Amino acid sequence: MKKILSQLVTTNNERQRLINHFDKYIIACKTDLKGKIIYVSSALEKISGYTTSELIGNSHNTMKHPDMPKKTFENLWQTIQKGETWNGNIKIMKKNGDFFWINTAIIPDVDFDGKLTGYIAISQNITDAKAYEELVAIEVKKSNANLAQMLQQSRLAQMGEMMSMIAHQWRQPLASISSIASTLSLDIMMDNYKEEYFQKRLEDINELSFHLSNTIDDFRNFFKEKKTKQKSTVEEALNGCLTIIESALKNNNINLIIETDTNIVIDTYINELKQVILNIIKNAEDSLMEKKVGNPTIWINCYEKNAKVYISIKDNAGGIPDDIIEKVFDPYFSTKKKKEGTGLGLYMSKTIMKEHIGGDIMVRNEDGQGACFTLVLEKQDDKLHE
Repeated sequence: MKKILSQLVTTNNERQRLINHFDKYIIACKTDLKGKIIYVSSALEKISGYTTSELIGNSHNTMKHPDMPKKTFENLWQTIQKGETWNGNIKIMKKNGDFFWINTAIIPDVDFDGKLTGYIAISQNITDAKAYEELVAIEVKKSNANLAQMLQQSRLAQMGEMMSMIAHQWRQPLASISSIASTLSLDIMMDNYKEEYFQKRLEDINELSFHLSNTIDDFRNFFKEKKTKQKSTVEEALNGCLTIIESALKNNNINLIIETDTNIVIDTYINELKQVILNIIKNAEDSLMEKKVGNPTIWINCYEKNAKVYISIKDNAGGIPDDIIEKVFDPYFSTKKKKEGTGLGLYMSKTIMKEHIGGDIMVRNEDGQGACFTLVLEKQDDKLHE
């Protein structure tokens, strides 16, 4: 009997020691069925700044922080009144006006007969974790703002380059229109009017004007922000780029060799894809002209493999030095002479491919000829129109 009594005393002492530890270190409280507080742990007193006498008999509204949405507590009560456990994060206001965050589990409290008598809340202090989470959110927001700014810088730089391309495309049609107008004016002055000839030349002017109008539409559509994906073939996407840059390539005597499967269908943000393709082709053009390559050539090869679509763009400008090839996608890194480049084109191309389009872009030096950039996209079914 003495042994049994000794064991009971030891067990009770151990239980009391655990209860004391619980009270000291665990943030906890108990309420009745109406939500009135009937017990608070010392740990809750310490962290909140309230004494037991200030909390007992009151509801949790005493410590409710105004930042907490009403819907959170409505959901909380609906859950526990069904006899289920509620778990979530709650922001608590301290007595001094400061705050702390807790992750709380609220469980129904039942007596030995299984009757519901109230609710018990066991909580963990997560203030530091929430502070870190908020800090990360702020940094992500800043990063996104910086990314948007860099994207805008890149787009503005590309717009400047495209304006130069369009100027090249407009020179010949404008010169032709000027020449036709001068000829017609001279015929009128010389009283050498021929209706059939005039009609033909006016049709020529109309056709040239139509070409200039289409050039403006190409430029405008290229930079129009479309937030929805659209189905297209790779060939259509390439043609949209070539209407803008092909004239400049011809003026610089750059050969363009294209091999593509006309049936490859993609479902993506077409304008952003065009922006990437155009940027790579323009970089190849700049490199070929800067190095004064004999027989300058750009190859574009499109193919599909293992449910992926590959668009490779290669030049014969000699390639990228091995010591910097891994840096070409870094922001503000440029290989162009006299820092003519913004250093954002390839960085934004990488960002667009990975974060917007959901693909990738890679670079390597190929066959000792030049750099080869490869875009990787998801392949769609072969039906262009549903």
